Amino acid sequence: MIPCSFSRLNVPRLAGAILLAAAAFMPLSRAAEPLRVVTLHTVLTEIAREVGGDAVTVVPLLRPGVDPHVFEPAPADMRRVREADLVLAAGLGMETYLARLRRDLPADRVVEVGNRIPDPVQVCTADHGHEGHGHAHDHDHGEDDPHWWVAVDPLLAAIDIVTTELAARRPAAAPAIQTRAAAYRARIAALKPWAQAEIARIPEAQRLLVTSHDAFRYLAREYGLEVQPLLGLSTADETSARRLADTIELIRQRGLRSVFAEASANDRTLAAIARETGAKPGRPLCADGLGGQPGTDTIEGMIRHNILAIAEGLR
Repeated sequence: MIPCSFSRLNVPRLAGAILLAAAAFMPLSRAAEPLRVVTLHTVLTEIAREVGGDAVTVVPLLRPGVDPHVFEPAPADMRRVREADLVLAAGLGMETYLARLRRDLPADRVVEVGNRIPDPVQVCTADHGHEGHGHAHDHDHGEDDPHWWVAVDPLLAAIDIVTTELAARRPAAAPAIQTRAAAYRARIAALKPWAQAEIARIPEAQRLLVTSHDAFRYLAREYGLEVQPLLGLSTADETSARRLADTIELIRQRGLRSVFAEASANDRTLAAIARETGAKPGRPLCADGLGGQPGTDTIEGMIRHNILAIAEGLR
């Protein structure tokens, strides 16, 4: 016989209440949790956050201002990578440690964004001398330039790639992800006509960009500049006596007003060239990702800073 104090209870309602209370202490399903995204480049950190919103938790391994060419992940970084749902890499050889990182991960965990960007700039590795309009000569031994983030068109392609990856992994959040991506994409796309107008104010004979290392070919292609880097594709490369002599001669021939160091590179050699030729050091450019100073620590800020520095220095 049921005691009278229980006989008046609505048993189905009580059972439902118990289940609801228990559910409050149960973990959310994996599909409802924010996607854990580890980023191996500062530009990808911003893109993932802007596009993903509250559907993602982004863990960056690099801070703005850190040179990705020489970065090596610590053991704690490797643990974060193993715990990630998605790892976004710049790709095209930028992360020299990526092969080691991949060994402990499923094949679809790492996305090399740069490898999916259409029409990459190819650089001749045998000759990093002067080349017109940011294009390498047509050799069989070229390699793809990994510095895709310095220009608007490849940035827009990167936004599309990240959007596709996030939406596929969190289908329930896909509409919100795509809405955020469209708004963000429009902001970045608006930089291109502005940048074209700024570069157009530079006399054609002065549209030569002398920099620390070979990082601005995407920008050069997008805006009709020429490039003359002292080093190769990595800041870890070394220059040669021939390269120094050719650069000094070219600066004098063109009567260049400015040469440009980079925020993450040693500029002593470039400073010596400036003294030798009478050219002035321009404002340091952000070559390898977001800068560590206010005004250069966002993609919009980085692009605006670089374009204004180049336009002001070469006019």
